[in-house]
Amino acid sequence: MRLSIWTGDDLMPTLWGRDYTRAELMARVGDLSQVGGVREYRLDGGSGDGVEAVDFDTGSGLRFTVLPGRALDISGASYRGIPLAFRTPTGDVQGARYEPGGQGWIRTTVLGLLATGGLTNVGDPVDDDDEAGAEGLHGRLSNLGATNVWADGAWDGDEYRMWVQGRVRQAILYGENLELVRRIETALGSSTIEIHDTVTNHGHRTQHMMILYHMNPGHPLLDEGARFHVRSQSRRFHDEYAGASKEGWEVYEGPSIDWQVQVLIHDVEAAADGTVHAALVNRGLGDGMGLGFTWNKNQLPYLNHWRNTTPGDYVTGIEPGNATVLGRARNRADGTLHSLEPGETASFDVRIQVLDGADAIDGFLALVGA
Repeated sequence: MRLSIWTGDDLMPTLWGRDYTRAELMARVGDLSQVGGVREYRLDGGSGDGVEAVDFDTGSGLRFTVLPGRALDISGASYRGIPLAFRTPTGDVQGARYEPGGQGWIRTTVLGLLATGGLTNVGDPVDDDDEAGAEGLHGRLSNLGATNVWADGAWDGDEYRMWVQGRVRQAILYGENLELVRRIETALGSSTIEIHDTVTNHGHRTQHMMILYHMNPGHPLLDEGARFHVRSQSRRFHDEYAGASKEGWEVYEGPSIDWQVQVLIHDVEAAADGTVHAALVNRGLGDGMGLGFTWNKNQLPYLNHWRNTTPGDYVTGIEPGNATVLGRARNRADGTLHSLEPGETASFDVRIQVLDGADAIDGFLALVGA
């Protein structure tokens, strides 16, 4: 099932409180870049030198940056000047600086709005005895560069669509040969981001495949009193400390030096077609603001939920995946390790939308609770 904001009808952009046809808008501007669009460039200097980047401006107030040099992950994001995502002190680091062992992943990830884990491990580092051998935290996918990158925008009737797409290959002689094809799209006037992925096994052997959508809201959306909304049927905990806090996982505290990281794994309740809605909401931010997340449980059956409110590391992770963050060895033992046959393709669709104001929040929470 492919999630989509597109209805098949021409959707006029809504900008500054009014709807525009293509003719009405283009009669009033010299170029679309006056109000929004897509811009490609490369970072210059420091650890991110040479990283390809694509900026999106939807004109609604939503701006975000996609990094083709890092598996087309989403780095910075903001809405009407308000940052939406946490950024680590590493900044945007070139993928070639990846440290593959143990916890090395965190030395080269900015996290941002989306950092993708996979494709042969997510979560805990693993040193098992299968053909893949040892692999560090969250695998190597987000440090790999994309090829065949196409960033553009075009009118479709009175709707202006914007996208970036490309291919990311994770392969090794005698081992996996997996390819992620990713397309990220939005529209002029929209406050929604869509991610459409396929992963194909181009090898000649059955290949385990793991993927994790590590989405990372930060301050000021994340603050004391912010609440995570999801229909969680049951939860398991990553470790003893997380399990000690079985109540109150929905509400966040302010930064505390005494806080210890918590990771919960939710069994979420889905609609009949598999659709899952979840939201992080801060009703104390302006007139209320949130991020809504939508995916399909048939594609991504596990919701991993990271809570980290230590000073300077004040972030939460909303992380649907086809595996848990317990790592490849544990997923194999638990029977939750997915595989692709030679030539087989798996599809994954995730949607992120800004919830601006009480009406937008309440409307989305009605979907969460439906």
